[in-house]
Amino acid sequence: MTFSILPITTGHVRIKLTMRRGDGRGLRRRAKLMAKGPMTGALPIHAWLIDHPEGSILVDTGSTQSARDAPFATFHVAREDELDHQLQAAGVAPEAIGRVVLTHIHGDHVDGVPHVARAPVLAGAREIAFAGGASSRVARRMTRQPLPPGFAPQPIALDGPAFGAFDHSTPLTADGRVVAVPTPGHTPGHLSVVVVQDDHHVLLAGDVAYDLAQLRDLHVDGVAPKDDVAIATMKTVLAHGARHPTVFLPSHDPESVTRLTQTTTL
Repeated sequence: MTFSILPITTGHVRIKLTMRRGDGRGLRRRAKLMAKGPMTGALPIHAWLIDHPEGSILVDTGSTQSARDAPFATFHVAREDELDHQLQAAGVAPEAIGRVVLTHIHGDHVDGVPHVARAPVLAGAREIAFAGGASSRVARRMTRQPLPPGFAPQPIALDGPAFGAFDHSTPLTADGRVVAVPTPGHTPGHLSVVVVQDDHHVLLAGDVAYDLAQLRDLHVDGVAPKDDVAIATMKTVLAHGARHPTVFLPSHDPESVTRLTQTTTL
């Protein structure tokens, strides 16, 4: 059985080049996010809807028009770009969403949660703890990017058996064909979702990398707290792709939708 995966684009964002490709290491690399510098062109803000017999699973929820610009990101999101409008345009009622799985807790991945308020929302247990910590709260205040009202995701432990090249996993469906895997780096508790199709895997990768070239180059972005963790995850993704033909779909890669429709694997 092949499951359909619907790309949903909730507007666009321009980010600093030093956010897309980190410059330096550690705190020095991250500090450069706040300095003036050139920006990328418009990058998509993707979410993904998996049509599964057990119920549809939405991976991430995109941004909203209330997103506030930061020194490292400029948002271009109209009301009609938001999740509820995009779902309705695709013929999907927001209340029909079975579950929401968040790759990580950054605004451009979680701000659309209120549009699917009836659905359970899941995120990695480590990511929930990190988002509730002092450093994350301060960062959200400084960038004026609060979490949505009533935001309270349920934790995914990500402590199950190995899956392909990933040391641990948590099945999201009883048939084991939609699986959450740990992909820390961009944030400490970042996860990705693997959809097992008949002859290939699809990795809904959040911000493991901003594009395929960054993954292959093992180039750490400007956000990741620890270089070695981010690089280890990218190596794991590449190793998984060597074991199983895998379509790699980051949230902000302009080529992600083309790779999905053409089944272009690693």
